[in-house]
Amino acid sequence: MGSVSLFFLVLATAAPLFSAAQGSGYPTANLSTMWINNDASLPHIHYEGGLAVRPILLRSQSKYYSQSFATGFFCAPPCDMFYFGVFIVKTDPDTRIIGGNPPVVWSANRARPVRENATVELTSDGELVLRDADGSLVWSAGSSGRSVAGMVITNIGNLVLFDLMNATIWQSFDHPTDVLVPGQSLREGMRLTASTSATNLTESQLHAIVRSDGLYAYVASAPPQFYYMLTSNEDKTGNETTKVTFMNSSLCIFLNSTFKDPNSKSWPTTRSTQFIRLEYDGHLRMHEWDMAEETWPVVEEVIKPDNGDCGFPTVCGEYGICAGRKCTCPLQDNNSSGYFKPIGDPKDSLGCTPLTPISCQEMQRHQLITLDEVSYFDVNYPVESATTPDHCKQACLKNCSCRAVNFRQYFEQTGTDGHCFWVTKVFSLQSIKLESVNYKSSVFIKVQLGPSKSAAASARSANNSNLILGTTIPAIIIVVLLAIAVTLYLQKKESILCQER
Repeated sequence: MGSVSLFFLVLATAAPLFSAAQGSGYPTANLSTMWINNDASLPHIHYEGGLAVRPILLRSQSKYYSQSFATGFFCAPPCDMFYFGVFIVKTDPDTRIIGGNPPVVWSANRARPVRENATVELTSDGELVLRDADGSLVWSAGSSGRSVAGMVITNIGNLVLFDLMNATIWQSFDHPTDVLVPGQSLREGMRLTASTSATNLTESQLHAIVRSDGLYAYVASAPPQFYYMLTSNEDKTGNETTKVTFMNSSLCIFLNSTFKDPNSKSWPTTRSTQFIRLEYDGHLRMHEWDMAEETWPVVEEVIKPDNGDCGFPTVCGEYGICAGRKCTCPLQDNNSSGYFKPIGDPKDSLGCTPLTPISCQEMQRHQLITLDEVSYFDVNYPVESATTPDHCKQACLKNCSCRAVNFRQYFEQTGTDGHCFWVTKVFSLQSIKLESVNYKSSVFIKVQLGPSKSAAASARSANNSNLILGTTIPAIIIVVLLAIAVTLYLQKKESILCQER
């Protein structure tokens, strides 16, 4: 739950241990060019701690000791696997790469890193292709046969394949990963997808996508669960595509090509290099180059949910309850609960797992546990017919896909009526303080009773039945015997009266 280290920024700031002579910038490449991923073939720089970059193209800036964009291979310790992408490097007046940590702003092969001696080739027919050391295809731009004439890394960090008229055939900006750089736009339908961790670039379940009215952040489930939005209050007119653009110290919403929405985010302008990254914890953060410290500190939190850090869906892992800077499992303080256990070391806030998985074949063993003064971040799937806690719970118990429901009663409401919200996959929950929100909230989490608990419940039911039978049957017998005795007495008395007559 602490601050998140950037990919490749977890290392101490360091000067390079070795750098090949690199001469002037080399931002373009022609067709039929191949680059081999090793120190003998490429300019390279190794940093203390094991970080290494091997650029194949470099667009150096004219500023003194500036930040420049490069494309090529990069790796993190232990540097046995590599990615191909775009990164920001510090260059001197002779355009040599020097100290400073190079953040990665785009990667072609996030899910499949390659080894030493892998190759990148711009083929004779204009295809940009990445192959592993054994020759197997890892990634390609899909540009073959499209009249590509060359490749360039632009001064804003866009890797472009262009034709003889300098028209763009393919560009990395159309295939964003987890970062926006100044001048880059996300058009409607495009997304940023967070990495799995600070050192694992594989896509995680967190993403931010542009819709017709702005930017929305989700965590993947069926359906996706929403946790943040940056949207316009204006009605969209016309058929132009909405886009969200990162400009210098601004994240701007454009419903059309000319109108900058008032809800756009703006911060104090700067001359330093910046980028915005969707981090693996779900935060959207702006980083800025600090020349004095040669680091990339966070200067702005773009996403700020109402519940602070507890408003992020993975802050305490699945089923974890966030309270301040502490994560706990449901009913953790209740020694008799026995429904959840922490994953790994509880201090790592990895979440909780049910002791017994939910089974749709044994719905009769489903039960809901109650968490009062607890809320859930996503309230986009209401159960319209459930306006009381009991109705809310029954709706969940009747449908196996329901894993929890959040019942909220807003203070302006009267009686017991409230709002019920459906949850199909339980991520982090939030402990709330009534004085900080305008509603009361309870979460009812579905659990599966194990065989032992079901047997115990059956045994209790059987014992109760036996107890009832044990006290009821003798009473019935006594009543029957009394009835028989009274009947016999009355019959005998009637017989005596008849004889006397």
